[in-house]
Amino acid sequence: MMLIRPADHNDLPALMALRNWYIDHSYATFDEQHLSLRQMAQWFTQFNTGPHRCFVAVADGEIAGYCSSQAYRAHPAFRHTIETSIYVAAKAARSGVGSALYQHLFDALRGQDLHRAVVGIALPNDASVALHEKFGFRRIGVFDEYAMKHGQRISSVWMEKNLSEQGWHT
Repeated sequence: MMLIRPADHNDLPALMALRNWYIDHSYATFDEQHLSLRQMAQWFTQFNTGPHRCFVAVADGEIAGYCSSQAYRAHPAFRHTIETSIYVAAKAARSGVGSALYQHLFDALRGQDLHRAVVGIALPNDASVALHEKFGFRRIGVFDEYAMKHGQRISSVWMEKNLSEQGWHT
């Protein structure tokens, strides 16, 4: 059985371990150095009960993944836009954790004063692109080889979801 709930400070070690796994094994994050608990605690300060949220999926007593919505940029012009992130533990991949997390996140965001959700997905990542399309994101464009990690040039597809329309959540 899986439980989805708001993340709390007690989850930070598990969230750090999950993010650090992605740093070592994926281009899903552009970080190259492991994150510390202090860095994770600083990152966690952005989440609240408004449009900036962080949820964890717990299965068999362990964090199976997390998703978040955070400010897209610090400029007031973007106050109605969020950027989403989702990370699923390798052993929970393709088990429905990602879909359950996003369903919970978008249900929680319903009624917030939001217009767009955006996400950048490092390529290739067919599973993440498919998940976002399932939740109503559409492809906007590709930033071609705009980043570099461990000597490898990385492209990202950028996607957006309209949050202003009636029935915007799946």
